[in-house]
Amino acid sequence: MSTTLDFYWDLASLDESKRLDAAAGLISVLCKFQAERPASQEQAQTEEDLDRICASDVTYAVKRLVKGLASPRDGARQGYSIALSELLSRISCISVKVVLDLLWKYTMATKSMKGQEQRDMRFGRIFGLMALLQSGIVARPGTTSVEIRKIVGELSAIGAKKSYLREIAFVTLASMVPMLKGFEFRDELITMFVGVALDKGAIETPDELYLAMKLRREYPEYDWHSAFPQWQGKHMFAEKNVGKLVSILCETSEENTALFSSWHPQLHIVWDEVFDLYYNKQRAAEVVEGKVMDFETLWDTVVERGLFAAGASQFRRYWGFLLVERLLPHLSESTVPAMMSPNIVRALSDNISLAQKSPLAKVSMRAAERLVEICEHNSKVGLAVLTHLLNQKSTIPAAGGKQTSLRTMMAGRIVAKLDGEAIVGYVSYLQEIFLQPSRAHGRDGVADPVAAINVSDKSVERQRAWAIDQMIRVARFDQVSVSEDVSRSVVAFVVAQAAFQSGDDGSGSKAVMAVPQLSATTRDYCASAVVGVVGDVGRAGQADAWATQAVAAVLDGAARRRCVVVLPGFRESRPVLTDSLRTLRMLETKAKAWAGSPNAARARALAQLVGYVAVLASFSGNPQSRAEYSEAMPELIECCEKMVAQLDAPPATPRKRTTRSSAAIDEPRPVEVLTDVLIGFLTRDSHALRKLCEHVFAPFADVATAAALDAIIGVLQAKEGVAGEEGGGIDAQMEMDVDDDEEVEEEEEDEDEELGGDVDEELRRKIHEALGSAAALEEEGEEEVFDDEQMTVFDDKLAEIFAQKKQQKTVERDLRISFVNFKLRVLDLADVFWSRVPESPLVLQLLRALIDLERATRRDARSKPIHDRAMALLTARRAKVPAAIECAEGLEVLAHIHECARRAADKAELRALSAASALVTRSLLDSSDVEAKVEAQYAATVTDFMTRQASQIHADFFRVAASKLRPAQLPVLWRVAAKAVREFGHPRQALNVFRQVQAYALADVVAFSAPLLVTEVEAGVARGLAGELIKALRDALVDTMKFAASGENQVPATESAPAKLVLDKARLREIIEQTMSVARRCLRLEALEAQSTLPNQEDAQWMEALKALAASENFKSPIIARLCTTLASINVPTKPSVNKRKKTTEAKEEAKEEEASDEDL
Repeated sequence: MSTTLDFYWDLASLDESKRLDAAAGLISVLCKFQAERPASQEQAQTEEDLDRICASDVTYAVKRLVKGLASPRDGARQGYSIALSELLSRISCISVKVVLDLLWKYTMATKSMKGQEQRDMRFGRIFGLMALLQSGIVARPGTTSVEIRKIVGELSAIGAKKSYLREIAFVTLASMVPMLKGFEFRDELITMFVGVALDKGAIETPDELYLAMKLRREYPEYDWHSAFPQWQGKHMFAEKNVGKLVSILCETSEENTALFSSWHPQLHIVWDEVFDLYYNKQRAAEVVEGKVMDFETLWDTVVERGLFAAGASQFRRYWGFLLVERLLPHLSESTVPAMMSPNIVRALSDNISLAQKSPLAKVSMRAAERLVEICEHNSKVGLAVLTHLLNQKSTIPAAGGKQTSLRTMMAGRIVAKLDGEAIVGYVSYLQEIFLQPSRAHGRDGVADPVAAINVSDKSVERQRAWAIDQMIRVARFDQVSVSEDVSRSVVAFVVAQAAFQSGDDGSGSKAVMAVPQLSATTRDYCASAVVGVVGDVGRAGQADAWATQAVAAVLDGAARRRCVVVLPGFRESRPVLTDSLRTLRMLETKAKAWAGSPNAARARALAQLVGYVAVLASFSGNPQSRAEYSEAMPELIECCEKMVAQLDAPPATPRKRTTRSSAAIDEPRPVEVLTDVLIGFLTRDSHALRKLCEHVFAPFADVATAAALDAIIGVLQAKEGVAGEEGGGIDAQMEMDVDDDEEVEEEEEDEDEELGGDVDEELRRKIHEALGSAAALEEEGEEEVFDDEQMTVFDDKLAEIFAQKKQQKTVERDLRISFVNFKLRVLDLADVFWSRVPESPLVLQLLRALIDLERATRRDARSKPIHDRAMALLTARRAKVPAAIECAEGLEVLAHIHECARRAADKAELRALSAASALVTRSLLDSSDVEAKVEAQYAATVTDFMTRQASQIHADFFRVAASKLRPAQLPVLWRVAAKAVREFGHPRQALNVFRQVQAYALADVVAFSAPLLVTEVEAGVARGLAGELIKALRDALVDTMKFAASGENQVPATESAPAKLVLDKARLREIIEQTMSVARRCLRLEALEAQSTLPNQEDAQWMEALKALAASENFKSPIIARLCTTLASINVPTKPSVNKRKKTTEAKEEAKEEEASDEDL
């Protein structure tokens, strides 16, 4: 026995491989022991027989394995049950009776046990019965009906008592069903199964249905009609029993809810039997003979109208998605209509979300992904799924909807895998849906190029809108290889439905008549579809061609005698369309001729703009918009013609200089006119037009002139003004004076106007008219009393007056919002210009305008979007800077930036100005020899900060310049830093101690660029700069330490304040640490090491200052003492410590020592 004990420990391991190895080893040893016993044909019926017949180790193993089944430790149940099953199958002298007696003995749940202990006993008995059945000893000749009844009765009782054990109990019972064939009393056992486990045929749960289906499958010759009297027909799945099946399979019984299992995140095992019934070809005879209902009927009743019914819980829908996954391997064209039913597609649309992480969203997404994978490999199934998927009510997006559902992604991926023939067939099918929706009904609902789906639940208008929407999607899909003919046919079809009378397609031939006739709503939807497809910025290469096709189709149709154009206002816009078509074809020809050059992109951009505006002038649903676009077309066409002439002209040579007349000089250039036109279009409500303006402006940014940029800057500098009646009203101006920092709240203005402001004469006049004669008597000093009728009339007029005033305020507010939005759109144009040509000298002009705009809008809450956008442009990372700028202009912009920085409102604004200063400085130092003037500007800014209390500059302002300037440009900052330390690093030279510390901080910021300095600057110059800075730091630090230790550092006490230090320990520590940081940065570089040494012990002044500081009672601090010690040995370059933990510990200890030594000063 001692040789087998070790195996029992590993049987309870959580590692499956260990459990299996332990079970195999244990069974091998036990079989060896039993083989050594004398052979016997007797079976042990009792424990005494077991001890007598079997080896002692085998007897011990049987009892211990049975007893261990109730153990909740780790994997004991799994390991012990598999070992018991294998042992029983190997040892033939053990009977079913003795195993059942041991199992009942060691897994008896008594009332004295706790709930957890009773649960363990039940699980142990379940595992024991499973091991007994899996071993196969039940089928041995010695098994009696009593023992089988005992097993069936116990499993039935456990399932009836505990719902969470019901499914496993009936699965165990179902595993016994095939064993009944070997017994002579088989029919008796079947009857016993029906009577005990199935409650005399009253099948009410999925578990009982599963067992009944297994019984009927194994023994079809049994009289099941008599066994199940409550079920009609020859088979339980006859159509007459569909009501019972829905109640059972959906687990929605209202009569006896206790009979149903608790919800679990997996399908019930009964569904395996259901799918086997329908999709196992070997059971085809059973389906035919039993007159089983078709699968579509079962799916529709149980899944579509059961699990996915309106109002179904998320748990039911979870099961429904699992069933969709279960059906996917059997998916074909014939099963698509059943699976892609309305409720299921709606559930996919509602529950699938790329952002959600709920279990329902995950399972629905998994089902959708598997569905798409199948459709990608089978184009026929893909086309069938696509038509059903996109045919639901939520397919057409609501107006203004911005969310993209996963269904759209599914449609895109399916269409992307379709071949050309399937695409053509799908487009033809959509056109048939549009023209004759009443004929779009297939017999079986299978999606086919010539067969449609069931769309009976949609109105005709929604069907047609859906068809147009899907055709446009097919034409605009990027992933799909749609031929040019298909795209053109889609555009031609949509244009024909929007522009021509029903039955005309613009080609002269009689087209299919739309039945019923197209409504105005449908025509408007088609017109908006044309506008949307032509204005697609992402398809610049096709949108211009589609625009040309749309305009040409309308004009060609209008030229035909029998074709009737129904576009509103077409007669007035026809001349404009004719000129537009001529311009479009000219631009198309030029784009081909200029292929490979930047002019080709410019020509295509102009063509897309002209085509889109022409389409808007024809297909826009707003009469006022159509008139405005028609008025803008002549100027746009003229601009395009002049632009093409300018681009097509050869570059001018010095020999052919000509003198321009004054009229020619005053005439704006084409790019300037184009900029004005684009700015005008930015005032429109069309989002596509605004994006198209940015797209068109991009290729012309590199040829933009100063006047073109002035048009953009003029809008940014414009002041907001809203005029009222007769020139009066409000004048809400955005103050553009950047020097004025005063903030005036809107609420205070309103209050001032109410209390002491000017009287609104218009309001007084209207009230005077409402009062009538009473107002005249009031002026004469007389008083008239109104009667009820007069008061009613007066109240109505007064209410009308105030309603008009309220409406006027609403209009004014809307105008303010429109003004802000307009500036934001113009800022987008400015961003395009700066991004496309960052090296243009005109960028400086734009930069100054953005700074002024940011400062003017920083205190206006209504203009906060403008302020944020301007800040984003100023702080954006840009690798290139303006080149070849004028020195005077650059210095003026730099001075303006520094002046604004001195009055910055917050750190964010200062960071933006710092980035702008670095950009202009780098551009200036690249363009001309102005180092002295740039250095003077930076020095003046430092002086202002050190001497003026209100200055907002600090050392971080120079950090961006230190990191962005080229190495050859860094000497400017090094000289500024050295000068700052010389002039303001000494005591009492700066405005206060904080400003003095900032001088050392500036030196530290500049010293950060030391590695860059030595890369391009000559070694002698770099050493001179480093030596100059170190010397300035040395002299300033010596004076500072002497001052700190002297009596001048003491501020005497007063009646209101105690005595204190001018330069305290914290500030002195900052000064010393920043000085050491500068020295160490320079000492790390060999090129600067010789000139970067601070004084040593041989310097008398240095040592005197250190000793005086160490002896001062005001600076008795361990940290100050250590800093002084470090200063004496700073000349030796030190490597950074690698022991971070030790360094952190020392820092903490120093902080504690300093805190303990601090005293009141």
